[in-house]
Amino acid sequence: MPKLLSHLLFCTLLLGPAHRASAQVLPDDLRFEPVVSGLDQPLGVRHAGDNRLFVIQQGGQLRIMENGVLLAEPFLDFDVTEGGTAPPLGFTTGGERGLLGLAFHPDYATNGFFFVYYTDGAGDTVVARFRRSNGNPDRADFGSGEVVLRVDQDFGNHNGGDLHFGPDGYLYIGLGDGGSGNDPCNRGQTLDPANLDNGGSCAADGAFTGNGGDPDSRALLGKMLRIEAPVNPRTRQANGTCGGGGTDLNYSVPGGNPYAGGSGACAEVFASGLRNPYRFSVDRENGDLWIGDVGQNSREEISRVPAGLGGLNFGWRCREGFIANGAVSCSDTPFFTDPVIDHPRTEARSITGGFRYRGPIRSLHGVVFYGDFVTGRQFALQRVGEQWLGRTWRDSGGAPAGYGEDLAGNLYLADYGGTIFRLEATDGVIFTSGMEIGE
Repeated sequence: MPKLLSHLLFCTLLLGPAHRASAQVLPDDLRFEPVVSGLDQPLGVRHAGDNRLFVIQQGGQLRIMENGVLLAEPFLDFDVTEGGTAPPLGFTTGGERGLLGLAFHPDYATNGFFFVYYTDGAGDTVVARFRRSNGNPDRADFGSGEVVLRVDQDFGNHNGGDLHFGPDGYLYIGLGDGGSGNDPCNRGQTLDPANLDNGGSCAADGAFTGNGGDPDSRALLGKMLRIEAPVNPRTRQANGTCGGGGTDLNYSVPGGNPYAGGSGACAEVFASGLRNPYRFSVDRENGDLWIGDVGQNSREEISRVPAGLGGLNFGWRCREGFIANGAVSCSDTPFFTDPVIDHPRTEARSITGGFRYRGPIRSLHGVVFYGDFVTGRQFALQRVGEQWLGRTWRDSGGAPAGYGEDLAGNLYLADYGGTIFRLEATDGVIFTSGMEIGE
């Protein structure tokens, strides 16, 4: 597709970048109400199609909240220091590592399968599939664990780690750029494994490849992946896959992926040019991806991938938000997709991508809520006419580590200090038309 045509198509879909708005009206009583406390480093909340909520704890546990009560026994426990059992290939936590993501299969009620993202004993990425216990729906069958996908990590930070199934039935996986600063291995812009930087710290880890890991998996870093995660194990090795490391895989690649079919790029890749998409979400109403990409020195950004529109490149390491990254030199760059909104690091220091609200508070429908882990600020973003309008609605408080929804679409916030909150308001209009808009 010619660059001009692709640019016009994307601008039509995205309706332009966000601007600050000076006259937004929020419900006076918009707030996060505490639901459950006493958790250990919670990173997000997920539901499995019923009234229970599952909390991801970075240290290695999945905990269940039911009717506002935290169950005593974990659903799944990797924390060997607390009596848990290490998962396949071991487990590492601390810093930006640990148990980072959870997604329930769309047919979980029938098949009992769910997927987790964690860092293994060597600090590399593992996506694994487990099944709930046949005898107890509040416990997982630990022995059912099986590795689905593996990625060799260059450094200890920027692991990404979020997982979500889309309404298309496919599993979306967010991966950071491999770590360090300014993406020294250029993972965000490397699509073809033949072009991987293999020098120094960018070389494939011998321990990873020695136990069956695929060195080409490094080309998955700095990307959003989309795979088909079937419940029946072992499928034929798909052409161009990079995350299997063997002749068989526990996943397949959707034919609609932008690099499926042997183009030279890793077939699992759905979007590229990301630094650390630590938390993202899928709009339950239309399937859009909303990505919170943590910045380097200048900008934090929220980006959108319209449902099914694979192949977007968000520009890292060449760009940070709407601006060029002055720390690196990029020439002959492809067309880059701008974020919906970016924040200078005077406003945010570690963005926590949120959700587009689709819950029971009708006046909030369509608003994207997200936060900042360092400052505690909470932000709201909504499209009005032809523009996305954003504002800070809560100036500080806590450490927003992740969000989640229940079956009804109520929005929850996981604060890293150990409390789960639910968004509450009685009524009101969050944005009004005809307001004065400034940069």
